[in-house]
Amino acid sequence: MRILLVDDEPAILEMLTAACTSDGHDVVACTSSLEALDYLQTHKIDLLITDVAMPPPDGLQLVREAKGAAPNLLAIVITGYSSRYTLQDVLACGASDLMFKPFRIPELKARIALADERRRAFETMHERRRQLQQVSAEMIHGLEEELADAKRLGIDAGRLRQKAS
Repeated sequence: MRILLVDDEPAILEMLTAACTSDGHDVVACTSSLEALDYLQTHKIDLLITDVAMPPPDGLQLVREAKGAAPNLLAIVITGYSSRYTLQDVLACGASDLMFKPFRIPELKARIALADERRRAFETMHERRRQLQQVSAEMIHGLEEELADAKRLGIDAGRLRQKAS
């Protein structure tokens, strides 16, 4: 999975990077929201993991802007301010999960695994939708051809009646 990590604290960013790369994820680390937004303009990612409290734009605004450009993007927000940010705040900006510092690496890995399962489910759903749309289009085309044949036959039958009378 392609993960973008954003935190203005180098030690946290290093720890997050090590945890994610140890599970085989492709990781890019940014030290600011502005750097992350620049990266997102030219690269596709599967998961954004960001701290909230950073120089503007903060992590919640980063998620809003990232989701505006890539609506299916999953995001995990991390904060050390458990009384300041609620799950409702985080979900309202478009993130799918909230973690409070300090957290344990196994918890982080479990949440990343859950996000990966969601991503795969979305991809499967979108592929099935595409297949259904294709089948529907083929069925509609076939019905249109049958309708055209029926109209042609109806016109031909009307001509035959006129000739017979």
